[in-house]
Amino acid sequence: MTVAQSARPASSPITVTLKRLIDLLEEDEADEYGILQPSQVAFKLAMRFVVEAYDAMGDDFPKASASTDEEGSIRLTWSKPESDCEVRLICPAQIDKAAYLYHELGSISAVEREVSNLNQWLEWFNQA
Repeated sequence: MTVAQSARPASSPITVTLKRLIDLLEEDEADEYGILQPSQVAFKLAMRFVVEAYDAMGDDFPKASASTDEEGSIRLTWSKPESDCEVRLICPAQIDKAAYLYHELGSISAVEREVSNLNQWLEWFNQA
């Protein structure tokens, strides 16, 4: 199943996450602090990982916030303040840099270089 094949309500977590990603493309190109729009490399990577995770998880996919850094990289953040749990997917602006995951639960955190298992970390996040 792909996102395009299923009709999702406007408030579903995947719809909200995809809209937030697309909204980044509508930002001003830059401001005094740096680039606001994501690079095409970062956008394509983020979309790919989100769609792959959604395909694996279906309706268990949680919604994420989306932001860029001053270079045009994208950061997707899944956060649960009540359990002090967070998962972040960082998609770099340049093709020669690797995407990575960061996860945190309380005072324990780690960086994962294997990003293709995003859905496993999101399942962990859902259970935290």
